[in-house]
Order: sequence, then C-alpha cells, then structure tokens
Amino acid sequence: MATALVGCSGGENTETTNTATTTENKETTGTTQAADENQEEITLRFVSWQTNHDEQNQKVAAAYKELHPNINVQFDYVGDMNSNDYLTKTDIMLMGGEAMDILMAPNYASYIVRAESGSYLSLDDYFTEEGTTAEDAYNVIVRVNDQTYGIPGEMKYNLVLINKDMLDAAGLDVPSLDWTWDDYREYAEKLTSGSGADTKYGSYFHSWGSCNLWGISSGKGGSTIFNDDKTLTFDNPNLAKFLQLRYDMENVDHSSTPLADVKALNMNYRDQFFNGNIAMLPMGTAMLSDIGNEKYAHDFVTTFARQPLWDKDGEHYNEAGGNIFSIAKTSEHPKEAYDFLRFWTTEGVDIKGMFISNEKGAVKSDSVKQIIAGFEDKLDTDTLTKIMDDPDWVDSYGTYIPDYQSEIDSILTEETDKYLLGSQSLDDTIKNLMDRGNEVIEENK
Repeated sequence: MATALVGCSGGENTETTNTATTTENKETTGTTQAADENQEEITLRFVSWQTNHDEQNQKVAAAYKELHPNINVQFDYVGDMNSNDYLTKTDIMLMGGEAMDILMAPNYASYIVRAESGSYLSLDDYFTEEGTTAEDAYNVIVRVNDQTYGIPGEMKYNLVLINKDMLDAAGLDVPSLDWTWDDYREYAEKLTSGSGADTKYGSYFHSWGSCNLWGISSGKGGSTIFNDDKTLTFDNPNLAKFLQLRYDMENVDHSSTPLADVKALNMNYRDQFFNGNIAMLPMGTAMLSDIGNEKYAHDFVTTFARQPLWDKDGEHYNEAGGNIFSIAKTSEHPKEAYDFLRFWTTEGVDIKGMFISNEKGAVKSDSVKQIIAGFEDKLDTDTLTKIMDDPDWVDSYGTYIPDYQSEIDSILTEETDKYLLGSQSLDDTIKNLMDRGNEVIEENK
C-alpha cells in the first residue's frame, strides 16, 4: 500500500502483450447442471495484472463453473505484472467504453480515486437483494460517499520474519506477542555479527517511506497518514520516535542495514532475507508464499513476530491491506459479476490458497494453513498460528484516503530519507513533513 507495507505492489515488466485465458470446465454435478442447463451462456471478463496467479485463478473459476455451468470466466492480464501500468491501461480502456466485468485495485487509495470518478458500479443494491450488507459479510469495507464500490478480498498484514537459525545461535527466544520496539532494537544488536562487507545485520528496513509509518501504526488504529479529523499524523510523537530508533540502529548501533546501502545497491529485501544477510525483516504476510518458492531456496527455518508495540499493554493494531475487487462501469453482466465476486472473495480465497480471507467469521490461521500447505517444514507454524490467532488482534485501516494522497506519500519518502541519510535534523524533518503536507491539503481544497 501507499500507506503501509502490507499493500506494496508492482514488479518488473516481463511481457509486452496482453494475455487471456478462459475456464472451460465441463465437469459439473447433475443437480447444478439441471438447474442451469437452459440459462444463457455468459463469459465474465476479469482484468488483472497478476499473470503469475493464473493457475490459481483458473482453479477458482473452475470451482465456480461447477456451480454455474453457464458462466465462463476469462482472465485478461494487462500491465505486465505492474499494478501502476495496469491502472493506467484499464483507465484508458474504461474511457474508451471497452466492455469489462471485474477490475482490481492494489490499494485503498487507487480504489477510492476510481470509485469517485465513476469507474466502478455500486454494489449495495446487490448486497440488499442478497439480504445482507457489505459490513455484515466482510471484516474490512471501505465506503466511498457512503457507497460500496469494491470488496477487499486478498488480505495482507504486517509481520516480522526472523531467521530462526540466527535467533537460536544468539540464544534468543521467539518474541512474545507483547514485544516492543525497544525489544526489537535489543534483538537486532544481539543478532548482528561480522564486520564490513561480511556483516550480517540483525534488522532491515526497506527503502519505502511507508516503512517509517510502522511508528504510527504501532500505536493507533485507522489511517497512518490522517487523523480522524483529517489532519496529518506526522506530528504524532511515535513517528519521531521510530525515525530516531531507525537512525540509531542504522548509524549508531550498526545493527540494521543502512538506508544508504539499501538505495545505492538497489537491494531486494527478499534476497537479503533468504540469502541469510539479515536476521529480522519487518514486512508482511504476502511473503509467506515466498518461503516455499524454489526461487528463494534456503536452508533455514523462518519464525515470526507480530508488529512491535510501543507499550507492552498497548492495543495490538495490525494494518489490513489487500487487493480490492470491483465491477467495471462498462460491465454487460453486473449481476453475474457480483455473484462471482462474492464467491471469489469467500470460498475462492481458500481455493486460491495465497492470501488471508476478509470474510466475516473467517479464521486468519485457517487461511495461513492454505498458504503454507506443502512447505510447513520451512517455517515455525506454531508461532505463526499464535500470531494469527492473537485474541487481542485489531484490524486497522484508513477510511479517509483523498485522491492527492500519492503526493503526501512522495513527501514522506523525500523528507524521511533526508533525515535517515544524515542531511537533515529530526526536528526539521517533522516540520517539513507537516508544512509540505498541509500545503498539498490547502491546494486541494
């Protein structure tokens, strides 16, 4: 996400042409076939950028076709595995009136902009016809002008991934659910070894400015950019505390990979972790499937910790990010598209087995079991389950995301980089964040 680690999307372009695949499952149960055999054959066009998910996507579509033999789902992949390219191309397709049924957004900000512009159809009448509401059906729903234009369906949350071999070698226990940022700093010092080019760092924070918002999300719910009154959060003391902690870890303790190295060497955080160059990586549940990916083959067990707290007795907030699925304004089959979306964001999440369910009443650890099936020996399943079943867990997400938030995100990265790289004081960093951010707000009133 623009505002959280859990929402980060995109990737390198690997193709230059669009691809399309369609499910054609002919095996259906007799009762379902009898119920639908006289219905019109319909093809739903589902436009995505995630070409690498095609095999799992087809499984969901095939399972749905068994229930609805007259419905085919065609997956069209545009954007070459890059969500920004995808958004640009689908915006142009919508402007041209091109027929599409289901669209995606990689984060709340891009979703809200398009919902407000009329790119998506409201889903509320369909929920009403079904006899429910979006809030009754899902844990996280972001309304726009009091309308539901999309369903977050593939959830991602913050976690700290830890190399258990390095943890054991340092004589450290797996962190408890109430560990703090002070604990994190102490762990990082004890987990750091070697010197110079051979240093194995205890901690790593990536180059995204949004990484620094862990300071805010560790102590408050809702948006990490805006307070409830729509003022900026950048004067929240926890942001300054986190920036100071990160600076000290990188430049005083030398226990966390310096941002200068991360940027200069264009480091890939997955490679840094799975190659054993770092012990702890604050990232998110989207990395769980990477643990079993042969591309990142490694010989250690990964254990986990929840997002650290500032106060051991504080609320256990965890930012809820994910892809949002909507019905395009050009859809020729909106009712059928809605029915498929309800399946896609409920049973479909388990069939796909890659993300955490947003369905009301779903157990997060059950989704995780689907994600890690087949490579459980590569990770500490007991600790992961304990974190996902934390009884004090609080889903946290912002409901106010203005269309100019990307400008605020850029300012966040620019100003925090100056501090972390040693060219600006912490006081000036906070002042500049507030002054520049408020200028953007005033310009957009």
